[in-house]
Amino acid sequence: MASALAAVGRLSVAALSVSAHSSARASIEAAINDNIQTMQKEDSYFTREWIEDNTNIDFKTACKSPAGTLNDHLQSVDPEPRLKEITRTFDANTTPGILKIAYSFQGPEQNIGEELRVIEMNPNFASQCYTTL
Repeated sequence: MASALAAVGRLSVAALSVSAHSSARASIEAAINDNIQTMQKEDSYFTREWIEDNTNIDFKTACKSPAGTLNDHLQSVDPEPRLKEITRTFDANTTPGILKIAYSFQGPEQNIGEELRVIEMNPNFASQCYTTL
């Protein structure tokens, strides 16, 4: 009887541990998704008209490096992810015209190290940079 109760106790502790890890993972994933949606919203508002009306940047200058211009804008208006465990980095130089945003964090489960989520953004206004004459 005692060994059966000990086994049930171990199973209960393991179930609680899995539940805690699942909750932590869900919280991290939700914070990343929330931040990604905020960035996509900011990108959709960052149009040629908005740039011309609200910044000191000439549109032709913004078109020389659309990813860099979006990078600067997002870093100035978009808050950090709401959880301290998440590190967000921007890369506007690796792929021309594409802004890469990487989110890294330590997996809450055992035996899982650092995890990475990467999104690539093509600036909304960039399609207006190219004209034919």
